[in-house]
Amino acid sequence: MTNFAVLFEMKCSKTHSVLLLLTLLLCGVVARGQDYPWLSHNNIMVEARVHAGVFWHHHFEMQKFSARYPAIEASIYQNTYGKNEWESAYNYPYIGVTFYHANFGFNFEQNPAVGDALGSVYALYPFINYPLNPSEQCQLTFKLGVGLGYLTKHFDNLDNYQNFSIGSHLNAAANLSFEYRQRITRRFTTVASFGLTHFSNGSTKLPNYGLNTFSGAIGLAYYLREPRLNLTPASRPENYPFEFDRKKWLSLDVDYGIGFKNVSQTLGGDSTQYYRVHDLSTYLLAQFTPYSRAGVGLSLVLDLSDQTLPGYSRDNDNNLYVTVIDPEGHQETFPVEIYQLTRLNFNLCYAMTMERLSYYFEFGWHLKYNKVPLPKGNIYQKVTARYQLSDNIYAHLGLMTHFGRADYLCFGLGYRFNQKYYLNHEKGTRHLPPGVH
Repeated sequence: MTNFAVLFEMKCSKTHSVLLLLTLLLCGVVARGQDYPWLSHNNIMVEARVHAGVFWHHHFEMQKFSARYPAIEASIYQNTYGKNEWESAYNYPYIGVTFYHANFGFNFEQNPAVGDALGSVYALYPFINYPLNPSEQCQLTFKLGVGLGYLTKHFDNLDNYQNFSIGSHLNAAANLSFEYRQRITRRFTTVASFGLTHFSNGSTKLPNYGLNTFSGAIGLAYYLREPRLNLTPASRPENYPFEFDRKKWLSLDVDYGIGFKNVSQTLGGDSTQYYRVHDLSTYLLAQFTPYSRAGVGLSLVLDLSDQTLPGYSRDNDNNLYVTVIDPEGHQETFPVEIYQLTRLNFNLCYAMTMERLSYYFEFGWHLKYNKVPLPKGNIYQKVTARYQLSDNIYAHLGLMTHFGRADYLCFGLGYRFNQKYYLNHEKGTRHLPPGVH
């Protein structure tokens, strides 16, 4: 891979330079400003990085694009210090927001047949960065960020038909990376990272193969005030509201989500026609640690855009049919009711909790229970963010994928039924459920 210095010099835009200067100036300006209490008490840090990246060509249509690109990011975040009990359990993670800019077509002259089909991306995403070891001097961390990205170029069947990866300007942006953080002084820290950055619109508008990139980065982080010491669990009450009460729980979560998909750019039809996706899911989860749960789930998914896939057709009376070819080459056409497009799914699920916010990670299988063919393969992955509105009611936002290709994005509400293995006999009453996990 080309080294960082060469990539940064080649086609490094004015935007890159301005972002770096602004980040560095911010350190100095705030440091010379008045002593804001929120700076003194919240471990606020700023950081700048430069990236050298390569594309993961997960579909053959994408192999024509350039293999490498430069990028830059600027972040502001808090190094947690134990104000909440979960912070010490996760080794005092970093929580903040990152601005990211990359020029995906910076050397498109090397492939004039494709041109600058991918353009540039601007992204803003909140993140949480988990230290994997307790050391304050040198740390290995895992960063998880999800937000929004704006791509300057997207697919157009006349003007930009080469770009079969993204069908819209606005997309979801996700970052997963491992980092090494080495403290130089009490306020300065160097950072090196390697990770995956993903852009996708969740199939709200096709085509949507998505962009997956791997990049290495180096940077510098700076505390805007002297960092405060971490609090220890012994210095706090035993529990806060909504936290795990050390009793064993089972929970049954039931939720409903809805999403929307536009397939006109790849399959034709009305460009204003959006098809609904209905997702009804249930999960049986057990509490293993104060901030993690695991279990199994079942879901029923009705994706109304499936009726536009090749093999499906309608007659003059608008009745739906599907044509299936078996392994021996025999062809069969039979009528299909809309409800028969419903998919039954089984999954293994793991959940991480930070107060009211939780992340759910699913690995699952589409189960074939009728003769209507499965259009997307048998295995899927799903990532969901949940926010607990009360002890039992939660809102969620989930992304269904098939090995890097987004299928749909859905949002909705759910309800949790909690059942304790046993009662707290000392107080003679039931505790509140473990709430936000």
